[in-house]
Amino acid sequence: MKKIFSLLVVFGLIFTMSAQNVHETPVKLGKQKISGYTLSIPSANAELVNAALRDRMEKSYGMKASKEGKFRAYLNQPFAPFGSANYDMYYNVTESGKKGAKTALLSFIVSSGNLNAITTENNPETATAIKAFLGDLGSYIQEYSLQQQANNLQEKLDKLIKEQKSLEKDQDKINKQIEKLQKDSAEIEKKHKTNEEEIRKIESDLKAVKNRIK
Repeated sequence: MKKIFSLLVVFGLIFTMSAQNVHETPVKLGKQKISGYTLSIPSANAELVNAALRDRMEKSYGMKASKEGKFRAYLNQPFAPFGSANYDMYYNVTESGKKGAKTALLSFIVSSGNLNAITTENNPETATAIKAFLGDLGSYIQEYSLQQQANNLQEKLDKLIKEQKSLEKDQDKINKQIEKLQKDSAEIEKKHKTNEEEIRKIESDLKAVKNRIK
């Protein structure tokens, strides 16, 4: 069973993010600062955003992941939303804020290889595609969150239905036992009544016989 994590997105909440919310800024990768992109995602924790992004990258697009320090990396792989080339992609998700009012911060780096970061200056077309992809994450995360909630609720429902069927089976078994006990009780009551009549008759006969003894 999949790990069920806390979802901080309120049901029905609409994310109001777009490519304009994506900022090009230096991102620290290991000991280096590399040109990248950041995106603040309100009403979501790091766990949710990380899970949703992994789902999109690895299930929707079949990307193979590796680890680069605190970053998740997809190295030397094609990624259709950005273009036809192979890319090195790195991302990390952190969070801030109090419980119940978290804001996740996604840091994302796209390189053409050897940490040659793609920016608006050196590759405006791909940079625009990167911003569009990241700007669309809000709606994807919301959909992912709702789907996880639906999956969790369905799992609970299936478990309760299974338990209900088991209880009904146990109840049916107990009812049959009760029915048998009731029949046994009726038989015992019948025998008890017959024994009482025989006891009274024998006691009467015994008394009569004793009365005849001198």
